[in-house]
Amino acid sequence: MTDELKSTLDLVMEKLKGVGEELPELTPAQKERIAEVRRKYEAKLAEAKILQKDPEKLRMEISWVEKKREEEIAKVYRESQ
Repeated sequence: MTDELKSTLDLVMEKLKGVGEELPELTPAQKERIAEVRRKYEAKLAEAKILQKDPEKLRMEISWVEKKREEEIAKVYRESQ
């Protein structure tokens, strides 16, 4: 994953580190939930890339899947506060 682009949430979280409030500490269970969310959406992205032949529809589907992934991850972070 080091060669992949960072998600919007990852970038925001990095920018927030050390600024004002501390980021919430995640439990091992929450970290696993985030990992599971990422695995689930990576599978959805792979499936879309295989099945979707129209480049424009593929871009839209990738955007939608990434948005949903970030929303689910943000939900886990909100639960930790």
